[in-house]
Amino acid sequence: MKKQDINLLTLIPTRTFGWSEDEEGVVTVDMPRFHVAWMQRLLVPRAKYPYIRVKLDRFGSHVWKQIDGVRTVLEVAELLRAEFGDAVEDHEARVAAFMRLLQRRAFVTLKTAEGEVV
Repeated sequence: MKKQDINLLTLIPTRTFGWSEDEEGVVTVDMPRFHVAWMQRLLVPRAKYPYIRVKLDRFGSHVWKQIDGVRTVLEVAELLRAEFGDAVEDHEARVAAFMRLLQRRAFVTLKTAEGEVV
């Protein structure tokens, strides 16, 4: 199957980085400064935090929390719509664009229902 033939809304996202949630429900994702262990050891000073902390907005936080490796992008979009209603315009396109961004930054992997990584 060609990459351009795949409908993004049918793919299943899986998180690749650790994260935390504050008391207001806002998610902060911990992205490693380096993805290779020896670079992490060599290039990150001992006193420096080995992760870059990325704080998401309330919509992004909600989407992030729905990513469980089972739900499709469309199901995540529908849950966003159910939670925020009319506050989220064009929820499917918004979530699809966010998933593309997360994939480009390696925050998530996207796979087909058959388990094939896209």
